Amino acid sequence: MDNAFFNPQLTNLQSQLQQLQSLMGQKQAMAPAPPPRTIDFVDGVTGAQVFLDGMGPNSSAAAFDKNESCFFWLSKDANGTPAPMKKCSFTVEDIPTPGTDTITKQDFDAFEAKIMGMLASMTKREGES
Repeated sequence: MDNAFFNPQLTNLQSQLQQLQSLMGQKQAMAPAPPPRTIDFVDGVTGAQVFLDGMGPNSSAAAFDKNESCFFWLSKDANGTPAPMKKCSFTVEDIPTPGTDTITKQDFDAFEAKIMGMLASMTKREGES
């Protein structure tokens, strides 16, 4: 006798098991990896304008100047109309690695000023006596 006749749920479970087994045997398609991020460099204002001309509508980007410590903020609205170009300057500083025996120039200058102030106050006290 057929077990399915006596237990219809068993037949349903067997078909679900077969579906799961067939799905497990298939490899799922993986999403493509995003493109690597790059830093865009331009040659001055003219290079930034060329870069802006090549941008699509509803986009924005920062393009760094090859020759100066500045970048250009470029953007276009949904119609492709460019917003006024913005030139932003910045400073470059080395960041010391934590746990090393280095000190920044700014920290050294502050420490030196503190020591010199302490020495000056000690000299005044000695002269007062």
